[in-house]
Amino acid sequence: MPSNGSISREGRQFLQATPFIQSDHPDIRKWAGQIVSLHDSDTVKARKLVTWVYQNVEKRPVLSIPNALETLTKPRGDCNEHAVLLAALARAAGIPTQIEAGLVYLRGRFYYHAWNALFLGKWITADAVMGKMPADVTHIRLVRGEADRQIDLMGVIGQLQLEIVDTSK
Repeated sequence: MPSNGSISREGRQFLQATPFIQSDHPDIRKWAGQIVSLHDSDTVKARKLVTWVYQNVEKRPVLSIPNALETLTKPRGDCNEHAVLLAALARAAGIPTQIEAGLVYLRGRFYYHAWNALFLGKWITADAVMGKMPADVTHIRLVRGEADRQIDLMGVIGQLQLEIVDTSK
């Protein structure tokens, strides 16, 4: 299914399966093949996958380590489950994908959030919880990589002090 013959060596690592992003599992590959077509461009594949995860994974908090295969079989979870499932499906479809985590600004406040970066000639953000590609400027990335990078945020999230400055005056 991969159509990306010109992926750099750096990008190829983000096609690989990992313990929590099981992009090589037969069920993940089967679903990716049902969601996208071989004839779709990578951008069309990415949009279809973001939309599919947005529409098919129930948005609710869960207390678990995010795992793409488990999220596929029990389609519910918060931003972390959405991000690992989108990463697995996109990688199975031949699109290098990373997870990003940081803050998102919603309803006047900042919240912890995770989303994805997909390589479509350049890295493009996508948020399957919100069904957006690219993710908008309300997303502030603090880390990018595999899900384990999110541990780097533990000491930072509670310490950040951000202020919204209105420049329209």
